[in-house]
Amino acid sequence: MKNFSLAVVATLCLATQALAAEPPSIVGHWKSTQCEVRPGGGEQKYYVKRDFTYSKTDSKAVITFYADGTCDESKKMSRVVITGPYAVRSPAIDKAGATQGASPAHFLFSTLKITPLAEGFAQYLNSAPPGTCGTQKWAVGKEQDVTGTNGCSIIFSFNACPWEQDVVKVTGDELFFGARPATGGCNADATHMPSELQVPLKRVK
Repeated sequence: MKNFSLAVVATLCLATQALAAEPPSIVGHWKSTQCEVRPGGGEQKYYVKRDFTYSKTDSKAVITFYADGTCDESKKMSRVVITGPYAVRSPAIDKAGATQGASPAHFLFSTLKITPLAEGFAQYLNSAPPGTCGTQKWAVGKEQDVTGTNGCSIIFSFNACPWEQDVVKVTGDELFFGARPATGGCNADATHMPSELQVPLKRVK
């Protein structure tokens, strides 16, 4: 009986450890609750709202860029849509700090679509060298899939950023990601994870 009890305790302990090691699910639809500021390198800043959707294996990120920190709908500059597979890993980060309890996550970038929403931004996209940012002339409100031109050379290149190392943390109906690199762009360095968190997205019910 004693050996049986010890076996039961050991089984329960292993089961508890396995459950504790299970990475959090981010499956669902998540949106920004406020205008967000992102670093663009140097003194440059971007103002955005995020709209992310996740299945068990694939992601769709819709990011709308605005002219200033009001994120007024009349001041939209552009919208990008990025899709690709992702994975959330175990174990969770146990080092004390803002990301404690968050889990490492890897996001691969498979497709990129861009829609200019202001004339100035459409002109900016048209300034890219031919064949490096879509195949057609850019016009306000016209979406282009730029996957075939390796992204858009003046804003995002798949060569420079084929994937991203990040962290995720789910707390109730809130989803946190790691803070953006201070230099802008993405974090494709597998040896470095963010040490701070962004403002959370809220689950869409």
